[in-house]
Amino acid sequence: MVVVVVKDAGADELIPVGLGRATHFVRRSDVRYAEAHGDYARLYTGAGSHLVRVSLAALEEAWRDAGFVRIHRSHLVSLAHIDEMVVESGRCTLRVGGTRLTVSRRNTGALRDRLLRGALPGPTRRSQGS
Repeated sequence: MVVVVVKDAGADELIPVGLGRATHFVRRSDVRYAEAHGDYARLYTGAGSHLVRVSLAALEEAWRDAGFVRIHRSHLVSLAHIDEMVVESGRCTLRVGGTRLTVSRRNTGALRDRLLRGALPGPTRRSQGS
């Protein structure tokens, strides 16, 4: 069974998920974050969660250009669904919907930079070297 249908980066991918004998399709743009479950991943949307037969590493590679970033060895998050980033006592957490996700120390700096780059208006962006 093919789990991830890869289209060009601009297309909204449909992910088939099994629900009993039926197959339901989830839009990639509806996925807020994904969580590793061994060789599987659980996709979280506003409507619930779905277990799919694909690794988090495979999702990370396939969805990188669609705005998904690895924040921890067990979580991949959609930048479009991040509501808040909090850094307290050197620890970083994100609020995605009603869920708090921990960002690993290793990924905190790159995530913060990417979020700030995305929040700045185009003409006033400065390169990292400035």
